[in-house]
Amino acid sequence: MKRLVVDTDVVSYIFKWHTSAPRFVEILADNEVILSFVTLAEMRLGALKARWGIRKRNLLERYLSRFAICYPDDHVCSIWAEVKDESNRKGHAISSQDAWVAATAIYLDAPLVTNNAMDFAHVKNLRKFADEG
Repeated sequence: MKRLVVDTDVVSYIFKWHTSAPRFVEILADNEVILSFVTLAEMRLGALKARWGIRKRNLLERYLSRFAICYPDDHVCSIWAEVKDESNRKGHAISSQDAWVAATAIYLDAPLVTNNAMDFAHVKNLRKFADEG
């Protein structure tokens, strides 16, 4: 069993059963799946923006409760700052949300599973799931 950090796009694809969902379900099966706290927040914001009713939001909460959540501590905050600074210096804008996801994966020394690999391609010390073979 591997420990995997999962980006918000993948979590959303599985919940909404996007055409990419089966591929990601297979990747995540029998592994320890961890979300950054920011993914939890992004998923909840998406539900509010979409004006989901209480029933669908409760379904989302049950879905999200299956995952371990990594909340930032002092070390994760320092990694986040390094990711943001490195990205800026390299001329690659990275959103604060993506920087938190990357910082979580770096902190846990776990591969990142994402559908948006190019958003993270420049981040040093970040293990991408595709790199794991």
